[in-house]
Order: sequence, then C-alpha cells, then structure tokens
Amino acid sequence: MSENGMIQKIDLYQIWEQEEFRQILPFKEYIFDMLIHLDIVSEQRRYDTKTGSRLPIENFFVPCMLTQRNDTDFLTQECTPERTLSLAFVFKGTIIPPALPNRLICACLSMWTLKQYRGRKLMFSGFVGLSVDKEHDIVVCVEGNKILLYLIHKRSKGLIVPEIATSVRECLHLTLERISEFYQSTVHEKVRSQLPFHTEYSCSRFICYFPEERLALKTDECVCKHGDDITLNWKVWNQEQKQKQCDPDCTGIPDDILDCIPSDEILDRLAPLIGKMFFQLGIELGLSVEDIESIKEKCDRDLTAQNKEVLFTWRKDRTVKPTIRVLEQAFVNIGKGARCLKEVVKDVDPNTLKAVEMVTDRIRENENRIVQDIQICQILDHMMTHLVISADDRRDIEHYPRQDDQNKALLDIVIKRREPAYSVFVDGLRNYGYEDIADNLQCAAHGISHSPTLVSAENEGLSVWNFPLYKVRLQKNYLKVITDIQHESIVDHLISREVLSVDDGKKIESGKNPQEKNRNLMDMLLRKNEQGFNEFLKALRKDSIYADLADQIEKTEVTSTDMATLHKCLK
Repeated sequence: MSENGMIQKIDLYQIWEQEEFRQILPFKEYIFDMLIHLDIVSEQRRYDTKTGSRLPIENFFVPCMLTQRNDTDFLTQECTPERTLSLAFVFKGTIIPPALPNRLICACLSMWTLKQYRGRKLMFSGFVGLSVDKEHDIVVCVEGNKILLYLIHKRSKGLIVPEIATSVRECLHLTLERISEFYQSTVHEKVRSQLPFHTEYSCSRFICYFPEERLALKTDECVCKHGDDITLNWKVWNQEQKQKQCDPDCTGIPDDILDCIPSDEILDRLAPLIGKMFFQLGIELGLSVEDIESIKEKCDRDLTAQNKEVLFTWRKDRTVKPTIRVLEQAFVNIGKGARCLKEVVKDVDPNTLKAVEMVTDRIRENENRIVQDIQICQILDHMMTHLVISADDRRDIEHYPRQDDQNKALLDIVIKRREPAYSVFVDGLRNYGYEDIADNLQCAAHGISHSPTLVSAENEGLSVWNFPLYKVRLQKNYLKVITDIQHESIVDHLISREVLSVDDGKKIESGKNPQEKNRNLMDMLLRKNEQGFNEFLKALRKDSIYADLADQIEKTEVTSTDMATLHKCLK
C-alpha cells in the first residue's frame, strides 16, 4: 500500500481477522462504508469498454498510506505555461496537516480517473494527476501551506472550456470546506463563517499569485511583475452562468448520439462538471422538489455525489426517454451550455449505446412476464456455473422472501452487467422451460459483443489474474456438484478438519431437498480459502464414486475470459 496506494476490500478484511481487530470484524461493512464516506479510501471506478456500464468495484485507493513523493517530470513537461492554468488554496500557518490534503486527493479520485504518465500512475504522497476528459487533465499537489490546482489542456490553455474550469474549482473548493468543517467539529471548535483557507490565482509562470478578493473587486488592474493580466485567468475559473444557448461556433453533438440514453460512464464523468447547479439541473430534468431535497440531504455538501444522484435518478425514470438530447437542453437551460457535454461524449460509439439500449428495452418489455411467471432457482445454478453471478449475488437475490422480488433483483443484475450475463440468462430461460420468453429476448442479444471486456490498461488496477484460481474451478463445476453428490460424509469430513463448524453443518441440513443442501454447502465453500478447497477434494476422493469429479474440478481449465467474466460480478 505504501508503494501504490491501493488495496482490495478482501485484503483489508483479512487484516481485520487478526486477533487485535476481531472486535470490529462484525461491523466490517459499516466501517468500510465510513472509510469511503470520510474520504479515507476511494473506489476505483471501472467500466465495460463495450457498453460503458460500471463494473463492480475491486480496488480502492488509500492516498494516506503513500510515502513515495512525486519523482516524475510531469509538472515540468506537461504543466507548461502554454497549456496550463493554475490556482492555489492557501491555508493559514506554514504547513497543512497531512490528513486534509490526503482526504482531498481521495475525494478527487472518486470524481475523476487517475492518470497514467509513461506507464506510471500519477498518485504520490501529496500529489495526484487526474483525467477529466480526453482534452483536460488536472493536478492537485501540496507545497508548504498551499494546495495547488493545475488544469491542463492537451493542446493550448486557450482551448480550456471555462465551464469545466469553473466546475472543477467549485467541486474542490466545496470539498475543502466540507473537510475543514469536519476537523473543526472534531476538536469541539464552533464552525466559523471564515474558512481556514482562501483562493489565489496565478500568472502564466505560476510564480505570482493574486488573492480572489482583489480580483473579484474589478476596481484595479491585476497585472503581475511579468506583465500578465491575471484577471483573464480568473474569468476562466469563474465562468458566469448566463449562457442560454450554444456558442455560435459550436458544431454540436451528432444526432445519432443525441438520441441515445447515456451510459454509466458518461453520467459519472459529467457529475463533477455540473458544479453548484445540481438543484437547477434536477428541476430541468423533471425531478420533483421533494426528490431533489432528499438528494441534497443524503449527499450533504458533496457536489459530485449530488449531481450523480440527480443524473442516475433521471435516467432511471422512463416517463420520458432519458436521452443525451434531453441532457443537452438541460445543460443549456442552466447556463452550462453543451460544450462540457460534448467533451464527455466525444468518441463515444453510438452503435454501442443503441445496442445496450435495445437490450434494456427488450428486458423491460418482457419484465412483467419474467417477474411473475418464472422460478429462477435452476437459472441461478446455470448462471453461477457460467460465472456471470457470484455467490454474493445469489445470496443477495435469495434473501428476498418473495419470488417476484427475487426475479426483479436478478433482472437488475442482468441489465447492469449486460453481456455475457444477458446471453447466459437467455440460455438459462430456454434450458429450464421458458423458451417463449427466451425467444423474445434472443434477438436483442445480437447487438452487443458476447465477449466480456474489462477496462483499458489505463484504468486497470491490479492484474486480472489476482482472483484465486481454485475458486474459479470450483464455481465452474457448480451445477455438477449440486446435482451429483450426497453431502453428508463430505460435510462430516469438512467439520472434522475445521473447514466448517457444527453450526455450518446445521445450516446446510436446513435445506428443503438434497440440491438445496448442496447449494448451501457450495455457498460456504466459495467463501473459504484454498485449504478448504483442498479438503473438499480430499472428501470427494474418500468415496470412489466422486474421485472422477474431484479430478475434473482440480483439472478444470481457467481462461482469461473466465477471469474477466467473474471479475465483472465481484463485490
């Protein structure tokens, strides 16, 4: 962690299993959520490169654990006066307590994508480089009592979109306010109206900084000793919200993109660019005042989270088709214009968006029949065997007592994951007596590639091969295990080897039939370590009837496609 600043949730849970931390283990999910809420850890977002849909979170950033300082030449080579604007959040005193910038960096990682430069991730102690879109990057770093913000354009600072600059500044300023107020409250200090920092804007050489109060007065010319009028830079960072139509020179977003529904990735990238306009945006998108107030209360003083909640709530409501065209008009109406939206959807493939939309629409057309008419137990067995749902997914689905609620939960997963979950689900329907529904869904599946795709190397964290192979081998034989074995002697062996407890044995026996008991056993084995897997194989081999099954499981081939498929459903 001190080298790359990353950790997986399962690794942290293993640390907490040590004797010193046993007392907090029962509350591990809550504690982990609090670490995210307090900007101590941050999710590394990943997307399916075919559909733009979110992939489940695997890795988490932990900036406070980094000790390595920035030793790249990114600042000198990329943050040049010709391409970069800069400002500083200046704190009282001579240094900033490390916890504050660490939390700010963590919050930034939840808003934007960590940038790579010459094969290295730009995350160091007190330093982070992030990609806003294909044209804009930002750097946040600490120098003495200043937190510096650099906004870099790929070609020229004259092409920096003012709406993007303004939104980035607003997000960071409000985040710093929130973090500062938190620390004031922890020391029983009454939150003051005066912030512990102020904003200063730099000249093109990043040497002279003028305080915002002086620039905002507009009474005197703010020219530094190098002859730069810093007011010009200040105006880019503080775009007035008055634009009600696109700029005359704007070429616009193509119609085939405008008529599509935005993907998860598009909405996630837009959220930090909206700034303080979330209430107005919600109204323009048709959300009720009650819904917007609820979002504000839920995500208090977290601009990006508020904006994200507004966007996803709007997309979920299909009263009016939630297209990018609707989003564009809303952005124009709130004074943001369409430029930042255009930057985000640049190079998006409309055919992919339409294919994803077609799958979603086809499921929704058949949703009532699926929810009301099918029994999914065997379909879940089929999907487990093909790795498109995990043991956690199955547990989450089956915790609902009513069949229709279980079916809805499964549909939510299929819609979210797209391929290959969609095709495997359709095959499961056909295999277990629902051919007519499968036929209705089948034609939609041809629009999207069936090969599972992970994020590009730029956004990828740890290697895809870090998931235990023994668990993949076991899950690929899920259906064979639950249908072929008699569990009693196997469970006895596992209890004798302390892989399972006596209470585990009772839970397994609570199943209503042999297959359900075997499902309970598999659910437990998929959560055990490799020793548990090996003891299970030993238990199978103790009975000559199951020796071939043990060999089959042990020799099951695991491909990169298997790993990629299973990674899409990890939690």
